[in-house]
Amino acid sequence: MKRLQKQLHASEQERAILQQDVQRLQHKLQKAQRDARSIVMQNKWLEKQTSQADQILTKAVEVERRKANDEMGRVRESMKGVLERERMMMRGRMAGGSSSERGGRDVVVGGENDIDLNKGAPKRILDGVKIVREVDQIVDEREESDPWTAM
Repeated sequence: MKRLQKQLHASEQERAILQQDVQRLQHKLQKAQRDARSIVMQNKWLEKQTSQADQILTKAVEVERRKANDEMGRVRESMKGVLERERMMMRGRMAGGSSSERGGRDVVVGGENDIDLNKGAPKRILDGVKIVREVDQIVDEREESDPWTAM
């Protein structure tokens, strides 16, 4: 009987140890589950933040692209105006240089379609500015200020 009581006592101690182990493991499991839920919630929050950041970045890129395109359009239009003015000056140079060879006749370049050269230059508007100067004036001014003119 003593042997059975010793066995019973040993079994009860083992059972108590096992119950403590079970409780400890259950606490660890519950903590791991809480941590996992917390991590899942953080991941969802981070995904939402990333999505919002991507949307903001996409909008910013669109705005900057639109601004750049607008600026390129303005630069392009400005360059067209500059090229048109240079073209008119070149035509004036060509007409001015060849007028002395033709016996001093005044030739005006820049008719409506540049076909009617003797009609006279129509008033043109470039970049909102009316161009009303005669070609001979442009040539004379250019000759005075251009040190590279051939003689």
